[in-house]
Amino acid sequence: MAYNPEPPPFDTTTAKLGENFLLMGTDAWLIDSYLRRIRETLSGTQDLDSVLIYADEVRGGVLEEHLDTFTIFSSAKLLVIKNCEKFPKRELEIIASYFEAPSEIQTLIIVTEKTDAKFNYWKKIKDNCKIIPCNPPKFASEIRNWLMNELKLRGKLMAPKAIVEFTSRTELDYLSVANELEKVLLLIGDRKQINESDVLTSLSGSRAGTQIDFLRALGNRQCKNALESIALMLETDTEPLRIFFGISRFFMILYKILLLREQHVSDMEINQKHLTEVFISQRKEYLDFSRKYDVKNLENIFEILLDTEYKLKSSVMDKTMALELCIIQALSSK
Repeated sequence: MAYNPEPPPFDTTTAKLGENFLLMGTDAWLIDSYLRRIRETLSGTQDLDSVLIYADEVRGGVLEEHLDTFTIFSSAKLLVIKNCEKFPKRELEIIASYFEAPSEIQTLIIVTEKTDAKFNYWKKIKDNCKIIPCNPPKFASEIRNWLMNELKLRGKLMAPKAIVEFTSRTELDYLSVANELEKVLLLIGDRKQINESDVLTSLSGSRAGTQIDFLRALGNRQCKNALESIALMLETDTEPLRIFFGISRFFMILYKILLLREQHVSDMEINQKHLTEVFISQRKEYLDFSRKYDVKNLENIFEILLDTEYKLKSSVMDKTMALELCIIQALSSK
């Protein structure tokens, strides 16, 4: 079966107040990019009141109030409703009924991973919104479509050979590609044309390699394996403080994941938007690691790390012993 590529990215500069949008898909970075740019376009011509709500936090009358209420301090309103795949039938009916008499001074953006064909309300919503696909890229052609749109928005040009090099050397991930494009743009400065050499110079500095086995031992709370990894690193003259800072960084990432979950941020969005310091291939593992800890547990671990840092920077204890004690205490902490 022939592959039907997604349409080119939506031109957010054409967005107008009173238009409504359905952002549909699972790519959190792409969703937030469209939200930001639509908001910027509308704010450029209106005194805009921007409101963000989550489907798993509002029901019935509260949703109706958000749809129908305007402040006296602004002339226009942008209402963004995220996680709409979680809405039951009643709330979908409320949104669908809004389109019977939509406001000309309000833009509604509905964000959902998917729609359910068994609900006629989704059909009415889709019929009254401009649909913007927000799916992760599957093919290099989708990255190319995105790239060409970004270059147009930035007023930049990229040589054909540079486009080939860029799309072939970057990963199939919009967040990763966006970061790589930013690096290229910083490299060329005010120059309008991006050449092949610019792309090769920028991408050659990408990160590579990590001591993932040690991190897996920490993440899975495998004390024996973690201690063996520390011994191996010390045998190769890795500085104890360097090992310590790696441990601290690891637990800070897990802490961030847990705090984001408490704020109703989905694992999909955490993976795609909030773990830029982690290799793409390892992000799912970090999400899995975080399930073996909780916020209180990590706060106790941070106290252990603070004490360990003092020991490493003073002469009160052998540095190897300080690291080993840190691991034992941290992985057994409740």
